[in-house]
Amino acid sequence: MPMSDKRRTREIRRRLQLWAFDQLYRHAWFYDPLSRFVFGDEWHHWRQTVLPFVGPGRVLDLGCGTGALLPELRTRATAIGVDWSRSMLRVASRRARDGGLVRAAAANLPFRDATFTSVVSTFPAQFIVERSTLDEVTRVLAPGGRFIVVLGGEVTDWHGWRRPIGALARLFYGDRVDGTVPRGDVLAHPSLPGDWHTVETPRGRALLWVASRADSTTAEG
Repeated sequence: MPMSDKRRTREIRRRLQLWAFDQLYRHAWFYDPLSRFVFGDEWHHWRQTVLPFVGPGRVLDLGCGTGALLPELRTRATAIGVDWSRSMLRVASRRARDGGLVRAAAANLPFRDATFTSVVSTFPAQFIVERSTLDEVTRVLAPGGRFIVVLGGEVTDWHGWRRPIGALARLFYGDRVDGTVPRGDVLAHPSLPGDWHTVETPRGRALLWVASRADSTTAEG
């Protein structure tokens, strides 16, 4: 395919993705059923890959969406979910009946410095790579606290009747489903040194960024 055609295809795919994700955030009741239909149990397994990295204390689920991970996070720590979408938070409130949900932008978190021992984010939107978001994550994390992001997942075994769904998913996501590790600087921040981890799941794998909040002396050094 000529380079101009490849660029055109990528642009069409990008616009389609933005439209589709916007619709999901506006109509959050459809988010979980669609995710389960496309990815099956893998969607749940990918989210769970953050759990071994979460220690005791207070954890922030940044871009918590429908709140599917909050009950499991709360077995390990005091968890608070943050999202900007009112539709997502309405669905999340059914899972977090005791509260602990906050509507806020990732670039302006309403928490004091060093409030959390962990910040997690699973399948976040583009906000996660913005410097203003990473600055806020750094601010609200205590020194030594962890920042764990599930940036993507890949199904490696589209078995049986799910094979046509796999073909459609690859067409929609393009290179985002091939398990390739992104550039090292995508989530880089001077106070959040980290590494990429590929975690195997029953029928696929998840791609995680795991970073630790450096203290001011380390960051300056």
